[in-house]
Amino acid sequence: MNRLLLLPLLLLACSDRDLCTEAPLCEEGRAINCEPSCPVGPCSTGPSILSCGEEAACTIVPGDLASPRFFRSRALCVEERSASCDPTTAGPPVCLGDGLIRGCSEYKRVIRASCSQAVLYFQDIACCSGAAPADGGVPDGGSPDGGP
Repeated sequence: MNRLLLLPLLLLACSDRDLCTEAPLCEEGRAINCEPSCPVGPCSTGPSILSCGEEAACTIVPGDLASPRFFRSRALCVEERSASCDPTTAGPPVCLGDGLIRGCSEYKRVIRASCSQAVLYFQDIACCSGAAPADGGVPDGGSPDGGP
């Protein structure tokens, strides 16, 4: 009888689920977004999935419809202890290493994102550009940057 119960579960686990039709999506502590078309890169043909970790929670945040760049609603890894922030007065985001960036995003939340997707969330992504990050971290790609 247990085998009969497992079969539907196995079929669901192996389904060809299209996460891009469901995005933005928060699922099991992960932020899932898709960029089928965009005014600035990176566009993608598949989902972008970021695990939020222990210090952040996935939250769906509405975009700014007046912004040509930050108009989409997004699933974001929002720092749990942060309040709303103002990106025009906040300091620049910092790179955390392991290809991650943290700071006050254009979505007015302190978030963590991957450097490969940083341009979709921040105006200033200098620490992810391959130049030495201000915090002495590593640029996206994981190789040491020789920072201070």
